[in-house]
Amino acid sequence: MERRDFIVDEIQKFGQMVMGLIGKLVQSRLTQQYDFNLSMVDLEFESEAGFTLKMLIEMDSTSLEPFLANHRELNSENIELLADLLIEISDDPGVVTKHALSRAKELLQFVDVKERTYAIERAGKLDFIEGKLRSASL
Repeated sequence: MERRDFIVDEIQKFGQMVMGLIGKLVQSRLTQQYDFNLSMVDLEFESEAGFTLKMLIEMDSTSLEPFLANHRELNSENIELLADLLIEISDDPGVVTKHALSRAKELLQFVDVKERTYAIERAGKLDFIEGKLRSASL
């Protein structure tokens, strides 16, 4: 029972960290005090989750599913939050837009397959990503 509680705590802690980062990013954009620093976020990810966003973005597609399976804190909800974060940072300096958006798309598609459900919000995010990828390649 204690092990299950520990895993649940890790899942919740990771979700709160990602939501906090998204909140900070959105708030800094709203107040026009844009000071997002990917290396600082990567340090936080490395200390909390054992991986960096840069590593996640640059990993080849064949390694993604085993990677997600090895991180218990990455349940479907947290994977979607991670995709949201990648979408948010895709326009930031130091981030290759196409790679970040492509990885966010893969994460959302992974959740679709894993959950075997259709979610309107997830489909909307996938459409948004497709539109941004098309406009980035023009």
